[in-house]
Amino acid sequence: MVSSYGVGIMGSSTEYSRAQESGYQRVLDEFGSLPYNCVSLDKDIKRISDKILEERKKTPSPDLRQKLYLEALEAKKSEWGGTFDTKSCRDIIEKIRLTTGAVEQSKFAIKAEQQILPKNEKDQSLYIGLGAVVMLIGLYIVLKE
Repeated sequence: MVSSYGVGIMGSSTEYSRAQESGYQRVLDEFGSLPYNCVSLDKDIKRISDKILEERKKTPSPDLRQKLYLEALEAKKSEWGGTFDTKSCRDIIEKIRLTTGAVEQSKFAIKAEQQILPKNEKDQSLYIGLGAVVMLIGLYIVLKE
């Protein structure tokens, strides 16, 4: 009997299991364990997706080892994708992005205000001085008459 990989089932189970173990070990070596936060998880899922594309481009008709390695990559991506969904990582990353944007806008507003304040203080001092001069001239005119 022949499996879907074109290898006879009788006597090939050890070759298949070794290739499968090799594929999963390779994925474990390259991607390790589950990342500790949503941002790292998102980046690692992207890395796995890129690796899958790279491997598929590299060998259009993969051998048994390569097919099982790709299966292991797909399994890891699926596992981490499920964790990404169950932990609501999409919402967490969006909150981080919005918070970061708000902080940046606040910094920009503070910087703009700091640039404007010294000019306003100079203008205010100028207007107070002009007002004092006008008032003194008015007082002089009134007292002179």
